[in-house]
Amino acid sequence: MDLISIGDVLSSPENNTEFFCLPPNKNNWTLSTKGVFTLDARDFPPDSDEYLPEQVKNDGWIEVLDGETIEEIVANAKQQLGVPSLDELFEAFIFYYENDAFLEFQ
Repeated sequence: MDLISIGDVLSSPENNTEFFCLPPNKNNWTLSTKGVFTLDARDFPPDSDEYLPEQVKNDGWIEVLDGETIEEIVANAKQQLGVPSLDELFEAFIFYYENDAFLEFQ
């Protein structure tokens, strides 16, 4: 499973699948922080963890948001701002992760 930066995920949300996993300390996340997507758990036996990236199994990375939710976060920001910056998308991403709600830009 390939590593991808948060910035790249937010730039191309339609290319994302399953759950995006990141290192556990969100205070250190930036647009350049690398993460990885899980595979589809439905493609594996119920008692298997083979769909999880090595970083989740061995390094304590956490499942943050699924690809569909990330796509909705970006779409919501675009609806409000037209052409949001990557920093605004990142702010919306973090807000959703922390609050399970869309950020209302002023």
